[in-house]
Amino acid sequence: MKKWIKVAAYSVLSIFIGGIIIFFVWSQFTYKPTEEALLLAENKIDEGNLVFGQKEAKTGVIFYQGAKVEVESYSYLGKELMNSGYFVVMPKLPLNLAVLGTNAADSIIEKYPEIQKWYVVGHSLGGSMISRYAFHHENKVDGIIFLASYPADDFSTKSIPMLSIYGEVDGLATVEEIKNRENVMSKNTTMHMIKGGNHANFGMYGEQKGDNASLITPKAQQDETIKVMLDWLQKQQK
Repeated sequence: MKKWIKVAAYSVLSIFIGGIIIFFVWSQFTYKPTEEALLLAENKIDEGNLVFGQKEAKTGVIFYQGAKVEVESYSYLGKELMNSGYFVVMPKLPLNLAVLGTNAADSIIEKYPEIQKWYVVGHSLGGSMISRYAFHHENKVDGIIFLASYPADDFSTKSIPMLSIYGEVDGLATVEEIKNRENVMSKNTTMHMIKGGNHANFGMYGEQKGDNASLITPKAQQDETIKVMLDWLQKQQK
């Protein structure tokens, strides 16, 4: 009897270890930033985070990357927000998965006490996970921006400002999915659809498995995203 128990235990352990190995190997196949994105990220690394702007700014933005997308892929968004006077921090999350670093925003907020207001932004899985952080730390977050994403928790009874930007032809966070999750958004939500936009063009890393071909260029989608974000952020300051 003891022999069979040992065999079963070893089998379970082998499956567990095998699962960890498979997960780790899978996580290494990342979406890498374009050369342009890498150039924009040069000299922007501070203690493992990608940082744009001056910490003396009044308003800060924390950005969580999409699943398996290397954070430098979003450097264009960081640069443009910086040029408009915002302080932007994009943490390099464990294995490029926001689900493994949901509370990364905590140490960032603590590190820069000069910042008066913090807004959190996330692409895809990053949006869901950074909204989870906001859900449990309402006193630290002044607003949430979703890029091809939606909340992981129910904000329907809350009034925290939210902005949802999504692509018309997104194959991963489809318009139908976004619409179906509107019921868990806060009472103070703004929705914006980018005509012809897809999932991957919120960053600069090329095509993404399962996505649809965009009807506009990556730059056009990101420029519209930035404009909508800046307009919304400006309204929150009034």
